[in-house]
Amino acid sequence: MTVGIIAEYNPFHAGHAYQIAQIKKITGEEIVAVMSGSFTQRGSPAILDKWTRAKLAILGGVDLVFELPFVKAVRSAENFARGGIKLLQSLGVVDKLAFGAEIDDLAGLKLAARAFEQKNFKAKLLEQMNCGKSYAAAATKILSEESGLGEEILRRPNNILAIEYLRALPEEISPLLIKRLGAAYDDLTLREKFSSASAIRATLYEANPLWEKISAQVSSETLKALRAEKFSGLVDENLLFRPIVAKILTSRADELRKIYGMGEGLEFSLIRAAAAKNFSELVASLTGKRYPASRIRRLLLYFLLNVTAEEISELDRATCARVLAFNERGRKLLKKISAPIVTKVTKHLNRRDLYERRRFLEPYQKILLFDVLASDLRGILFETPRALQQDFSTVAEYVR
Repeated sequence: MTVGIIAEYNPFHAGHAYQIAQIKKITGEEIVAVMSGSFTQRGSPAILDKWTRAKLAILGGVDLVFELPFVKAVRSAENFARGGIKLLQSLGVVDKLAFGAEIDDLAGLKLAARAFEQKNFKAKLLEQMNCGKSYAAAATKILSEESGLGEEILRRPNNILAIEYLRALPEEISPLLIKRLGAAYDDLTLREKFSSASAIRATLYEANPLWEKISAQVSSETLKALRAEKFSGLVDENLLFRPIVAKILTSRADELRKIYGMGEGLEFSLIRAAAAKNFSELVASLTGKRYPASRIRRLLLYFLLNVTAEEISELDRATCARVLAFNERGRKLLKKISAPIVTKVTKHLNRRDLYERRRFLEPYQKILLFDVLASDLRGILFETPRALQQDFSTVAEYVR
């Protein structure tokens, strides 16, 4: 059948190419990627737009790329994994999920995943948290005891995601673990080989990027795209600051409480945070043991786009399979998919839906609407804002 990948490709680099090469070597099957769109799982704007990243993934060996919608992608690791797997499952052609981890121990990761399902897990978790541990620290300690894996290993981002994938996998999709090579996810130093995407992005934001070192980490096509982006001006999340403060100043506490993730009095903390001097200070003022920076970044995006808890509850039950790019193998694979496919947004939404929202929208149309809004939000995070509503004029690309 087909191998699925859940990815961000922010940007597509040598580590991704290695994973794809290993998948082809092991299975020889088509590869379908579900890729986050305008914003990443941790709530930051993607370095390149989603259409460029999808095309680069195709040139890198993927056959078909779908967008992981904003309301699925900009979520906790658990919900990110569940959203991606649910989309892959809906296609009806995927029988394997390939994913990376810092360790080559599928059995140990499965034991950690099963620990979540134990009847006494919540009681153990509460006991640890009552002793002063954060949720993440408490859960890590329990998983370590149950799986035999060290706590440091379990704290690594790709291992966390691997465990969440294993928790969410249905019986009809089997796991395919590919051990990661090279730098850790959050390593900001460019290595000779297999640097992290974080290191590549950090280098790009330097005044004089080390293009020679970057070229060793990415394909010529990706290098060209990154050079062009640097020349025209990189996306800047700090430009979120003023829109956020303006919206805080014009919002009521009861309105804030409806936003997804705005719990336990956090709305009042957000109101007080309006006194911050910049975006970093704003995030830092809301960050703590209970609320890590990634959760705060996601919350601020939900707030700006007015994503409510009620809407998330509805949209979590729905899927939207929007194609971003494909090659010849992907084109043939599309014919085998029985699920509804979106290749052109204008067949499912119109521009009036963004402002009026009066006519009844199906859940999948609401998912698309938030994707359009997310693209527009990313588009204004440049010194010279990008053209808005590109989702209405950009169709899935056939990469020959």
